[in-house]
Amino acid sequence: MSEADYKGYVVEEVRGGLYSVSDGFFNTMFLVYDEGVIAVDAPLTLGKNYPRAIEEVTDKPVTHVVYSHSHADHIGAANLFPDGATYIAQEETAKILRERVDPRRPVPDVTFGDAYTLEVGEHTLELAYRGNNHQVGNIFIHAPAQRTLMLVDVVFPGWVPYKNLGVAQDVPGYMKAHDQALSYDFDTLVAGHVNRLGTRQDVETSREYVTDLMAAAGAAFAATDLQAVAERVGTDNPWELFDTFQDEVVQKCAEQMRSKWRGRLEGGDVYLDDHCWTMVESLNIDFAPPPGNG
Repeated sequence: MSEADYKGYVVEEVRGGLYSVSDGFFNTMFLVYDEGVIAVDAPLTLGKNYPRAIEEVTDKPVTHVVYSHSHADHIGAANLFPDGATYIAQEETAKILRERVDPRRPVPDVTFGDAYTLEVGEHTLELAYRGNNHQVGNIFIHAPAQRTLMLVDVVFPGWVPYKNLGVAQDVPGYMKAHDQALSYDFDTLVAGHVNRLGTRQDVETSREYVTDLMAAAGAAFAATDLQAVAERVGTDNPWELFDTFQDEVVQKCAEQMRSKWRGRLEGGDVYLDDHCWTMVESLNIDFAPPPGNG
């Protein structure tokens, strides 16, 4: 039985007073400084185990709570922290939380637009918003002294992304986030999900996966004739026509991806077809057409 199975969580020091907490499905981090603790996110599945994990390390109070983004699966236990803690988030996240009125997710006290530096004692967290990716307001959280970057719901270390590329609101932004992450100087990645922390190599592998996915989807588009599909299924029902066409494109995309990625990342057997659909749809609506395609 693993420690996570026994206690419900595992807490480990990353380096320099920065700790990770995981229940095997979600993970996050907190930073201990001379007067207190900065907690980042508060995953719903960790719940009361998150404060317990912090108390296992220190009896200092949680003084700051940083939100990566607004989704309840990552911050749905944020109300468990003590009154008086300062909640910090990007302004788009704050706007969403004001509209949701969810007592589990306190509205932040401090908001920022592009960047915010949180300095406590001898420690620094650099918060940056670099555009929409997984969700509007989703930020990069960099602990430079600890050589650690937190970016949630973009990279899934050792695994293909969750459904719809991690439920990405903006697929071009999601792809760009990989290059943005690699612009930081870090060794350890806290990615928000799966049962281990990540590395720079995990970001590079994820970038390769989504780059290949885009190429495979584009090639599948080029190899599929809409007119030929229309001659088979007719044009009376446009939903049937486009669904049949897109299904053929998706299957060609998935076949090409499986030939390269089988065995490299876990979970492809579950979500590869879904990822192809997501990328095919994004090529339809988000990206400029290649030269000669109108």
